[in-house]
Amino acid sequence: MNEKSGIVSKSEEITKKDLTKVALRWLFFNTSAWNWERMQHIAFAWSLLPVLRKLYKNKDDLGKALKRHMVFFNTEMVIGSPIIGAVAAIEKEKAAGEDIPDDTVNAIKSGLMGPFAAIGDSLWSSAINAILLSFAMGLAMQGNIFGPILFVAAWATLAWYVTKLGINIGYRMGVNLINSEFLTPETINKVTISLSILGLVVVGALSANFVNLTTPLKWIVQNKETTLQSILDSMMPKVLPLLWIGLIWYLHQYKNWSVMKLLGFTVIIGLLGSLLHIF
Repeated sequence: MNEKSGIVSKSEEITKKDLTKVALRWLFFNTSAWNWERMQHIAFAWSLLPVLRKLYKNKDDLGKALKRHMVFFNTEMVIGSPIIGAVAAIEKEKAAGEDIPDDTVNAIKSGLMGPFAAIGDSLWSSAINAILLSFAMGLAMQGNIFGPILFVAAWATLAWYVTKLGINIGYRMGVNLINSEFLTPETINKVTISLSILGLVVVGALSANFVNLTTPLKWIVQNKETTLQSILDSMMPKVLPLLWIGLIWYLHQYKNWSVMKLLGFTVIIGLLGSLLHIF
């Protein structure tokens, strides 16, 4: 970089190899040094470092660039990857002499991280993870070792592809990413609702297939044995798993029970039900 003019020389152009380095860092370290105060700020700056080093040869300028990104940042890790690419493009313009205040860079990050988090949580964390798990768990329940292997391989491959693609798309769009039609409130609302419905369908299927809850309670009337489970099945098959999932959801959603507390509760109920021959 010409320090007098502030122009980035042609040899210092950001290449696909540089963006690949950024993608690898973000994929593996997106929650490194995570904390409650600024969450993913260190991971963001660390991931962007290959680009910043190429743009800012002067140590003082590099230090200022890193400090600029040591502010609060938090979004969904895979679907939110275009933000890093867009910021890399903005940093390139800033290093080339464009008058872009630090507050503007951080305002763009803040404006993007919320919408991408909303879409990412619905698409990746809920829908895609649940779909991949449904296939893997089905194999694992049958004793097939390829169940967990399939999940890890499929998840890692898909996460890498989407992360790398997202960073490249974000870099090409730059600041225009914030004006993308995909990020309008109407689109986000439609996408999140649709994906939430898909996620519920998948979770419902998983609950019916993998939550095994039955009762051995029975009684004899006029020398004829009747089981409670047969009555429940005639009313609605898998009604006990449905009721249990509903109770777990209620305790988590409205009573703020943690996952560990719900797990302990499930173990205790299972033990008591087995000892008392109820479940």
